[in-house]
Amino acid sequence: MTVAMKDHEDETVSSTASGWLVLLESGDATAEDRRRFAEWLAADPMHSLAYREAERFWIGLDTLNRQDIRDFDHYLEDDTSVAPIARRTSRRHLTAVAATLLLMTALGLWLAAIWYPRGDYHTATGEQQTITLADGSTVQLNTNSALSVTMTGTARRLTLHRGEAFFTVAPDTARPFEVTAGNGTIRALGTAFNVRTDQDRVTVTVTEHSITVRTTQDTSAEIHAGTRITYRSDGRFGQMEPADVARTLAWQRHRLIFENQPLADVLEELARYRSVWILFRDPSLRRLAVTGSFDTERLDRLLPTIEESLPIRTLQLTDRLILLYRDRPKQH
Repeated sequence: MTVAMKDHEDETVSSTASGWLVLLESGDATAEDRRRFAEWLAADPMHSLAYREAERFWIGLDTLNRQDIRDFDHYLEDDTSVAPIARRTSRRHLTAVAATLLLMTALGLWLAAIWYPRGDYHTATGEQQTITLADGSTVQLNTNSALSVTMTGTARRLTLHRGEAFFTVAPDTARPFEVTAGNGTIRALGTAFNVRTDQDRVTVTVTEHSITVRTTQDTSAEIHAGTRITYRSDGRFGQMEPADVARTLAWQRHRLIFENQPLADVLEELARYRSVWILFRDPSLRRLAVTGSFDTERLDRLLPTIEESLPIRTLQLTDRLILLYRDRPKQH
């Protein structure tokens, strides 16, 4: 029993060390983060040892790239002239690489659980939820989203920490309805609008009446029904433009709709609904155009469907790790 507990503790320390390494290497660590990290290091000599191990592992990933790509190629070519021993060696190394990449994926999921705010309401990857607020307004949360709500006698304030949500606002002239997302705040009285957060931008699409958006740059814009606007992480607005409302809200019908969009964008959208990591063996594949409509509840069919229409092949190494590479010319 003591040994099992010790193993669990060692695993927890290693995971925490890896989490600190990713945060510090990301460039997003604050002074408070660095202070907490110093306290964690000083708390136990094992913490320093675990952190140095994490650093060695991280640096070692850089040495995998070229050789691993050759091993992937060698495996995928399925050359019957390769000696059995060499083939077994290649497969063993391929398995080791897959395990390393899977570890990185698991680490990313662990970090998301630790560092991402959960809010009062939240959805998991692939999950949706409809919330009725105390004032009669409703919020539909899309996949992997988190929302906090504060209702008082004079204000209605919400924060979309991450993800996407559609707000249908109950009229109340005495209490403006405000949604903070990224570096901006959307203000409405009675209307309906969609807010989507991405890594470097927030997109607001209005479907009824109008709203006002103010950013940290202390600039504002009024958005009317049928239009959308994007603002960046630095608070600057993009250009206001007509919105394809049906396509924007297709997620409410469990659909993803693409029209001549790059394959990289399509697969990035797929990753919002499924915990999957897709690696491009050939970077030129990222630019292939995709048109189609897909069911978010049957996304297991998305890659096979694309594979039938584009010159690509996929190799699924694990449930969450897929290699994508250019298909070889068909033999006639």
